[in-house]
Amino acid sequence: MKPDYAKFSREDTTKMEEITGVPARAMLVQSGLLPSPPNGAVVLDNACGGGVVTALLFGDIHKNNDTVRVVCGDLEEYMVNNSAERIKLNGWNAEAVIADAQALPFSDNHFTHNLMNFGIQVIPNIALVVKESFRVLQPGGKLGITTWTVPGWLESMKAGVQGFVEPPMFTNGPMASKDSITALLTSTGFIKVDVQPITFDHTDSMVRYLTYMKIVFAHLLVGETAEKYDTYMKGRYGEGNFTLTWQAFVVTAEKP
Repeated sequence: MKPDYAKFSREDTTKMEEITGVPARAMLVQSGLLPSPPNGAVVLDNACGGGVVTALLFGDIHKNNDTVRVVCGDLEEYMVNNSAERIKLNGWNAEAVIADAQALPFSDNHFTHNLMNFGIQVIPNIALVVKESFRVLQPGGKLGITTWTVPGWLESMKAGVQGFVEPPMFTNGPMASKDSITALLTSTGFIKVDVQPITFDHTDSMVRYLTYMKIVFAHLLVGETAEKYDTYMKGRYGEGNFTLTWQAFVVTAEKP
């Protein structure tokens, strides 16, 4: 379930960041980077996407830009280029590089913080991602992760699309429960694992949402299936603005 991000409109990207930005900000606070990062912080925005974590961080500490340095890493060249443009435009103390979270191109004990905002659930080898995250962190370094437990679209897809099967990442994957997350991180060597649930509402326009969903579920929302889902959503919520509830975990841990 990995969409073609290059097909998203600017409005799609903005809306996505409105949604993912809520848990991202909570992760920044929980990991100790907000409201004030420690001096000399070196942060990896891992699987950074468009750079929402970096944007939130520098948006809050713009007067103390030099207290922290960020590396935005992503495997998708499209995302890296977007982040690089954003960094240049805003003058952040950051750089964007191509980086595979399963084989990070950084030395051991390099970063004070390694943050991953929802990227971990769409990467094939989650255990390897966690192992690599541990390796590149300094002793005492902080890991931050956000993962969806109930994304806002899930209930409507189950109700409005015949035969839709809930993705395993939300039911029995290694990031699906507090216990499984804690077990994975502690087995890798992390301590002080803290898994906090977060629930929030987000309002969207029906027209944009339905177009966006056909990109996210391009293999499924086509033809008659797409028409039936559109009809279901409009019948339930109307054709104007509507609100969905999103649920996620905000996870932090420490490398001893």
